[in-house]
Amino acid sequence: MKKQTFLIFCCLAAFSSASFGKKTAPTDDNQIVAKPLHQPVRELFPLSDVCVTDSAMHALMELDHKYLLDLNVDRLLSLFRKEAGVDQRGARPYPYWESEDVWGAGPLAGHILGFWLSSMAMMYETTGDERIPPRVKYAVEGLRECAQAPGQEGFVGAQPNVKALFGEVAKGNFTTSNPKINQLWEPVYIMNKTMLGLYDVYRTFGIELAKTVLIDLGRWFGEKVLDRLDHEQVQKLLVCEHGSINESYIDIYAITGDERFLEWAKRLNDEDMWVPASEERDELKGWHANTQIPKFTGFESVYNYTDDIKFHRAARFFWQTVVTQHTWANGGNSTGEHFFPTSEFESRLTRVGGPESCNSVNMMRLTESLYQDDGEVKYIDYYERVLLNHILANYDPEDGMCVYFTSMRPNSYKIYSSRFDSFWCCTGTGLQAPAKFGKMIYAHHADSLFVNMYTPSTLNWKEQGIVLKTSTEFPRTNTVSLEVESIGRAKKLAIALRCPWWSKGVSIKVNGEDVATEASAEKGYIVVKRKWHKGDVIEVNLKPELRAEVVKGGSQYYAFMYGPVLLGVSMPADELTRDDFWQAHRNTQNRLAPMEEAPEISPDIDKVLRSMKRCDKDGKLRFHVPNDCASKSFYLEPYNGIHFCRYAIYLHLQSNDNKQSN
Repeated sequence: MKKQTFLIFCCLAAFSSASFGKKTAPTDDNQIVAKPLHQPVRELFPLSDVCVTDSAMHALMELDHKYLLDLNVDRLLSLFRKEAGVDQRGARPYPYWESEDVWGAGPLAGHILGFWLSSMAMMYETTGDERIPPRVKYAVEGLRECAQAPGQEGFVGAQPNVKALFGEVAKGNFTTSNPKINQLWEPVYIMNKTMLGLYDVYRTFGIELAKTVLIDLGRWFGEKVLDRLDHEQVQKLLVCEHGSINESYIDIYAITGDERFLEWAKRLNDEDMWVPASEERDELKGWHANTQIPKFTGFESVYNYTDDIKFHRAARFFWQTVVTQHTWANGGNSTGEHFFPTSEFESRLTRVGGPESCNSVNMMRLTESLYQDDGEVKYIDYYERVLLNHILANYDPEDGMCVYFTSMRPNSYKIYSSRFDSFWCCTGTGLQAPAKFGKMIYAHHADSLFVNMYTPSTLNWKEQGIVLKTSTEFPRTNTVSLEVESIGRAKKLAIALRCPWWSKGVSIKVNGEDVATEASAEKGYIVVKRKWHKGDVIEVNLKPELRAEVVKGGSQYYAFMYGPVLLGVSMPADELTRDDFWQAHRNTQNRLAPMEEAPEISPDIDKVLRSMKRCDKDGKLRFHVPNDCASKSFYLEPYNGIHFCRYAIYLHLQSNDNKQSN
């Protein structure tokens, strides 16, 4: 009943014209003073226009919603206030990454507040919960108090002596590594997260004070630091992880029209990344993955406001390279936070530190940006994979806390952050992902609606006066229904239905009548253009197949997919306690079990696929693999539903000796 209540609340809030955002927040057009130089090929709908009704997504959204409200704003502000010399209101900062010296470079203090601000803005768009605006406003007022404190000059920061550090940087007295500037842990990164949060708050709630704090912080860093550094010194500064600081300066330019912010944005582009990528050279080997990904979202922002095509080429090439050369079956990338050559996937598969959650959330942001600029269906193909198989698999179903590393090693288990003691970077991005599950389901351009993913949801396309409801039980069933629930008056519109690459054909019916698909399929979509009436129903029949994907660059490990859904093996973990799955200060498993205990499969992959028999259990997708094509019989099920046990994603091929023994 609790989930049903939340679902009804979400849908009503999302479509209510009386919600806070609808009454007070200015429109996007009013907020953007400097317009981008390029019109988007696709436009994504505001989160407030899409109500996601998928049960798994809603369960996580509800947990994330609760967690965001449970976080104490004074504790998030505590170290900002301390550094500014203002009253901390008796609030202790949160522990571990937020306030402890984790790597000998001080804490990553303040990063969670920026993530929290962005997540609260998205969660408000998604739910319309009126408890959110007062908390956000209080946080912004707290930052403003810090910015106006004596000696702050508009600056806000939470790390020990961070303002003094930037004073040394401005004099040229600094060294950089990744992750340090003069032995302080990623201060520009934290500034970027704070700025992104303030920008999202301004765009969502129209809080002018958020705009003021954002502009003052950006101006302070521009005038007091960037203007005093030459080109080489700025490039040196950018060696340290800095998120998408270039994007933040574009954001400020967009809402002010002040050319100085555009010029600062042009200076904040790391040449070690955009130059080789713009020349289509893959030089990612050995680079820290999550340091690089947000830069390219920034490069794409710079392109949109400068028309400098090399930044767009760089972003496109980077995305293509990461997706095709550096990505695991679940859509995540890297191992132990670093990129490596494709030839090393098989050897790195056995390590405990697999793809990092932050990487996938940031790749999704980049994908959203590129999709709007290019409109290519390949972006949806990737987005769907990483959303279903990394993001949805990342959260424990009890508290909604996020995994840092997802090990690809057979016989692994997940470790989730604790609610109030971890505060890893993946805790921050983990706040954001569930708040925007509706982001890429639909898009539009002119009078065309693009249905990108067949996720149970309801779209309110206000400009066209149409409400469309998508219903399905995929992957348990293969039929999708899209119903025109309401429409102001009958009108002619084009509805473009994605033809997923993983479906062996797609058939379409409108009001029970077949629609020719072969002739109309173009660029990954089947377009149905007609005059639509209330009650019209589109039926999409998908034909997903079982398939096996060999690990990139290797030959001995295979992952199994059903359509877009990654399958995994759930394995017993009787020796693990509940506490082993939630560890405040540990993000990799420390109780390894032999990989050999995971099932091995016959090298005759076609035989394995032919032998797999579907045998759903408790209404959930499941396949049986018999022992005549494996070391032992076992079941495969959606990996995103496997929790609190050991698991295997990639399965090793049996050796000849093992085959003979069976």
